[in-house]
Amino acid sequence: MTYGEAMAFLEGLRRFGMKPGLERTAALLERLGRPDRRVGRVVHITGTSGKGSVAAMVEAGLRAAGRRVGLFTSPPLERFTERMQVNRREIGAEDVGRLGAAVAGHVKAMVNAGLEPPTEFEAITALALAWFAEQGVDDLVLEAGMGGRFDATTAVGQVAVTAITNVGLDHTRWLGDTHEQIAWDKAGVIRPGVPCVTATDHPGALAVIERVAREQGAPLIRVLPADSRVVAAGPEGQEVDLRGGRGWYGGIRLRLLGAHQAANAAVALRILELLGVDEAAIRQGFATVEWPGRMELIQPDQGPQVLLDGAHNPAKAAALARAVREIFPSRHLHLLLGVLADKDVAGVVAPLLPLAEQVWATTPESPRALPASDLAAVCAAQGRPARAIAALPEALASALAAAGPDDLLLVTGSFYVIGPARRILVRR
Repeated sequence: MTYGEAMAFLEGLRRFGMKPGLERTAALLERLGRPDRRVGRVVHITGTSGKGSVAAMVEAGLRAAGRRVGLFTSPPLERFTERMQVNRREIGAEDVGRLGAAVAGHVKAMVNAGLEPPTEFEAITALALAWFAEQGVDDLVLEAGMGGRFDATTAVGQVAVTAITNVGLDHTRWLGDTHEQIAWDKAGVIRPGVPCVTATDHPGALAVIERVAREQGAPLIRVLPADSRVVAAGPEGQEVDLRGGRGWYGGIRLRLLGAHQAANAAVALRILELLGVDEAAIRQGFATVEWPGRMELIQPDQGPQVLLDGAHNPAKAAALARAVREIFPSRHLHLLLGVLADKDVAGVVAPLLPLAEQVWATTPESPRALPASDLAAVCAAQGRPARAIAALPEALASALAAAGPDDLLLVTGSFYVIGPARRILVRR
């Protein structure tokens, strides 16, 4: 099977929807010889916001300690192969095709046996685990796709540390429409006797997580807002103080921008401590970690700087707005937005609109996209007119042309906007 054929096979599984089923993933892993049991120590991370950033920081710290580290994340920004990396080298197209053929054969056998076929994400997870097992990784940092209790990644049984970064109202169609319901789903990553790190501060959500941890006999390590503080910050990065189980780590250099990333770093710190990583490796990892599309600054050859951030829920949008005000207080800001229709659109745009002198609305490259005209109507209802340009390349060109060379263009919302915009900007 070629890479293209593997992509077509995986995309074909979308017709089975997004409803998760752990039994399907477990059955597929059994047919593949349980590769999830041959991937070294596993760190399983979920949460409403920040789980990808925490995963990237944990991976960087482990790699700085000399470990061979697998990293599984979603969604990709620009390429499918970004989803699975070993020491930050992406899976090759040939491996995708070869392992895709193996997965496809097992899926066909499952269907022929009268079993329910896996979803696209479940098949991708199985493919990734098979590759990580082949690569002989020492550690695997595994980001949940959505939720936790029924997520395909939770089919991995042997886990060293789990984490629930926080709990907010997102993916409510699948996870529930209260913090407590969502917390119950995310708490499904907690394993018997396995330590869990969380920065959840919503009282109801935290109570649910604490109850599940008690039931599982799992030590719960709480990370508090006071465990991270920003000492200095600028467009090139920030200096932060972090408190872990070993005490304070002063003067940590962090390339990722925003106070919310300092809070994420405090979660990653506790995970790395539990894994026995020393302070020198933690410092080195945090100083070098990169995570594209999260408060990422790009300078095109001509025109203004562009800030890319996938703020696709209200909590992320609020954190982004705070970071922009703190790091770029004197810059004239222009805003290009694209949001999926199943998100809290009004909640996403509300903290961002007051920052902008001009606003553009575009349509993400996804079947779940909210049309640009509808997004512009949401902006107008909040008192800020937006120019609707459905095609992202045209919207981006218009926004870049309108912004002055010393201005800042913020491109945000769905990762299905951030990724394509990043491809265009890098080519420029």
